[in-house]
Amino acid sequence: MAFVELREEGSWTVQGVVSASPEGAPVSRQMVKWIGGLKLESFVVVEASVQRPVEPVKSCRVSGFELHLTRVYLVAAAPEMLGLGLGAASRAVGRLDEEEVVEEKVEGLSINESTPLASLATHLNNPAMHKRAPVSQAIADIRIAVEDLFCEYLKQNRFKKFHPPSLIGAASEGGANVFRMPYFEKEAYLAQSPQFYKQFEIAGGRKRVYCVGPVFRAENSNTPRHMTEFIGLDLEMEIEEHYHEVLHMLEGVLLYIFKGLSTDYREEIELVRTVYPSEEFLLPAPGKEVRLTFAEGQALLRSEGPPEFANVSDTEDMSTPQEKALGALVRKKFNTDFYVLDKFPIDARPFYAMPDPENPAVTNAYDFMMRGQEILSGGQRLHLPHELEKTIRAKGLDPNQPGIKEYVDVFRSVGVPPHGGGGIGLDRVVAWYLNLPSVHLVCDYPRTPKRLSP
Repeated sequence: MAFVELREEGSWTVQGVVSASPEGAPVSRQMVKWIGGLKLESFVVVEASVQRPVEPVKSCRVSGFELHLTRVYLVAAAPEMLGLGLGAASRAVGRLDEEEVVEEKVEGLSINESTPLASLATHLNNPAMHKRAPVSQAIADIRIAVEDLFCEYLKQNRFKKFHPPSLIGAASEGGANVFRMPYFEKEAYLAQSPQFYKQFEIAGGRKRVYCVGPVFRAENSNTPRHMTEFIGLDLEMEIEEHYHEVLHMLEGVLLYIFKGLSTDYREEIELVRTVYPSEEFLLPAPGKEVRLTFAEGQALLRSEGPPEFANVSDTEDMSTPQEKALGALVRKKFNTDFYVLDKFPIDARPFYAMPDPENPAVTNAYDFMMRGQEILSGGQRLHLPHELEKTIRAKGLDPNQPGIKEYVDVFRSVGVPPHGGGGIGLDRVVAWYLNLPSVHLVCDYPRTPKRLSP
């Protein structure tokens, strides 16, 4: 007699029982021995009768039934040695850097404290086994749910979808952190943002638009929160009276996402928490959303934060440690992990950000925060060409340089209404919602300064 664990998609496992009959049919001793020698992670097709076990099967998700095998077909054999076993693939990652560690090559299906932790590099270098782990599939399902909920909410609110290009002819937004490549007899770039194209859609008569697509950043940042390619969830909309119309729309879509996850993906969330424990993501009560100005956030850090932030400035952008410290204070003071920082200083925002007409040192621009880390930047945009040119020059840029000239020309070509929007990092939303140690665990195939494969 032999017992095997058969796994379907996700965490669905059932016990298989194979027992030789005295007459050798339908199961012989040789068949039992052959089945017992099959390599872990082989792909098989079975014929079996479904029966109730004598006692519930504790090691499988299907505990009230088992399969009594009569035929087993080996469709594809696994190798003798696995680069990553299911045991390690189903545990939290060890080291987060890209240095691979020599580890055990073959592990059993039981997951216990003796199962070695695999580094993030080992997980990513063994994509098939990494993705076979139920926790990886749960994270992937939650990730797509966030994208679907984003689109669902915006469709309900009369937004129109469009597709911006990823290949562009000049560095977008005048930035230096762009990927360059030969393009026939010219040079092309990978888009840092769909920002300009969202605004072109508004200029073209659309009142509300959104897009979902890859964004590229040539930044040599080797941190758990950065990637050189990620999926952006972006929207832009016409403003009727005040830019907070956009802020409220963005707030609405994120709250819709969070509530949708909590309601419809509770099983996946709880599965992830068995591997990466986290506290429940706290949301503000309806009508009690937390919106602080940048200056108010800095004042809170100065008065109640760690000593090293006693002299933070209202005119300089926040560092990551500042963001995290402020997030802890907001959670303690307002009982929420989700809040908005508004009125960023003008030096911390791009040239197209609208200055506050009552205080030109700050802008009508905001960041949205989750567990003390930024997941969205947005605000009102300048829409009058002469104001755009003035701000571009104030930032030390030339309004006639390639890429920027074409952008400004759109605002010269027609009258463009006041508008604003925001861009959300999909992988960050999922990572911070689940309180994962790295966004690289969320992305299907992360790209970083050190990783271009698989």
